[in-house]
Amino acid sequence: MDELPGNDGLSVTDTVNQPDWRDDETLSAQIRAMTRQQRHQAAYLALRRLQAPLLDIAMPVEWGVDSAALTSVLREGATRLDGEVNEDLGHAIAELCSAPLFESEIEPEFAESFQLEVINGWLMLGESLGEMSEVQTDRAISLAREMAVYLDSYMDGSLTVVEGDELRERYLARVADNLRVYGLGYFGTRNLEIEGACHAAIIAVSASEDLLGSAVGHQLEATCDEYSSQISSALRAFTQ
Repeated sequence: MDELPGNDGLSVTDTVNQPDWRDDETLSAQIRAMTRQQRHQAAYLALRRLQAPLLDIAMPVEWGVDSAALTSVLREGATRLDGEVNEDLGHAIAELCSAPLFESEIEPEFAESFQLEVINGWLMLGESLGEMSEVQTDRAISLAREMAVYLDSYMDGSLTVVEGDELRERYLARVADNLRVYGLGYFGTRNLEIEGACHAAIIAVSASEDLLGSAVGHQLEATCDEYSSQISSALRAFTQ
């Protein structure tokens, strides 16, 4: 059977039989197996995979977003990853929410819409603390998945050349079958790979251990940051 162009070599039959990344029982099982603290860590790492565009790409002046307030949210959001209420994060979020952005109707460009979704993710995390339910955790993790697929889809439909295309193609050509089966592009697939590594490490340690304070945790954060920087590089191609 002929292959569909732009579908990474998957046939029509393969496409029909692809599992849906939005309906992932493996993810649901992982979240169910986590304690509240572990769910907080998983949600935090998901948002960390998205945070570089908030720092690397200038926001519209009319949004009135104070860079210090935004940095404070990211800083406080990285502390006390125990699922409990974090008053310092709450104060930082309240300061951020005083920006004109939250009182105006805007029509964002592509990169700006990405930034808005990530900001909403951090607000959602702040509201979840003290409960950090399975549903709330799934929303944060799913946001990282959705934004990765959103970026891949936008790139596929654009004539803009995004540097690093050959490296992304090479990655997809050698990625493990359990990730390739979803038929996603580079960012969607790479996010799933990093997500899996994060969740495996989180579940493997006891509730009393400080994963993110360990060498393994630092490596996970560095991997999330590297991926996040790649997202920023891709988004900048659409801000020229």
